[in-house]
Amino acid sequence: MSHQAVTHQQPLWASILILMSAIGIIGSNSLLLSPLVLAVGNDLGTDPAGVMQAASAYGLGVAAAALTLAPLGDRIGAGRLLRIALLVLTLGLGASAAAPGLWGLIASQVLCGLAGGAALPSIYTLAAVIAPRGREARIVGLVLTGWTLSMVLGVSLSAWLADLAGWRLVYLALAVLAAGLWLGSAGMGRIASGSTGQASSPLTALRVPGIRRGLLASCLLMLSFYTTYFFTGAHVTLTLGLSTAQAGLLPLFYGIGFGLAVIFDPLLDRLGLSRATPPVFVLIALTYLVMLTFAADYTMLLSFSLVWGIFQHLGLNLLVARLTALDPRQRGAIMGLYSTITYLCVFAAPFAGALLFPLWGLMGCLALSALLCLLEAIEAAISLRQTSGPTDPASPGAPV
Repeated sequence: MSHQAVTHQQPLWASILILMSAIGIIGSNSLLLSPLVLAVGNDLGTDPAGVMQAASAYGLGVAAAALTLAPLGDRIGAGRLLRIALLVLTLGLGASAAAPGLWGLIASQVLCGLAGGAALPSIYTLAAVIAPRGREARIVGLVLTGWTLSMVLGVSLSAWLADLAGWRLVYLALAVLAAGLWLGSAGMGRIASGSTGQASSPLTALRVPGIRRGLLASCLLMLSFYTTYFFTGAHVTLTLGLSTAQAGLLPLFYGIGFGLAVIFDPLLDRLGLSRATPPVFVLIALTYLVMLTFAADYTMLLSFSLVWGIFQHLGLNLLVARLTALDPRQRGAIMGLYSTITYLCVFAAPFAGALLFPLWGLMGCLALSALLCLLEAIEAAISLRQTSGPTDPASPGAPV
């Protein structure tokens, strides 16, 4: 992509802050119902399983929008689609705060899911578009730290606020933040992304050279992550016999590691995509194997959750760089497919883990995760070497 096609209507730092915060709000909403499940259930007169139906409805909304609405970003511009999504997200969060019953909450979360599914591909697209040549990995990495905001700040602060003033105020606060982002993102809607205004769709995106292997890479990374992530809490509480609070420290340490990884993002710019991807995925696999070795030691598990977060961030950064480089004219549709794959993995991972955890505990989940990441390291070594020349044009920060 030619970076000369990009027109900034606001400072780069402001664009990064908006994109990072948008991910933070979307991520917070997607993680919220788990810690708030009892408070919401008691207020709405339903059981925890009923409340979690709203979380499932959110996930389905994201997957549906990522597949069907994300390609609109190629036609009207990713910035304009993001602003529309932020407006819908504000309405969905406000409606969640005012939900009179369970069905009202489910409907509101479907609306939030539709907004999230349209927003996330737009955010990833814009992160690639606004990045100056040679600093792609750094800019994308900073935007991705929005997930750390949602895990470390969003959920922790929301749980505290819910105890202090009730769960409805949490959703109201998120709605106010989303509205503030919408007001502050006017400049994003005026960024010229080099889009031709062409119609794109999941079908046209699937015909882009390299997309199928890119989506396979997405599937391997996301399935490996969620298969282990979903069962860390059960391992700490059931297998190790520790408290729920101690179980909650694992995702906290992972999230801190994910955020700290921005220090290493410039290395990706210097190495390039084809050289950086295989070793990063080998390192993720090795981290899973070390965690497997020390699965019975809570302190070691906690320490390596931090390392896990660092390498997972680098792997995700490289994956986004790989996909956004395939066809700049269809980035919206391509990242929509990526988000759909991600949420299908969120759906499938509990089933994979449920087969392994009763037999081998967390070690079974970690072994599968390590195997999936090793397979991706091999796929990347073969695929990216075939498609990249000496200058590695598809890589972040590569010379053109």
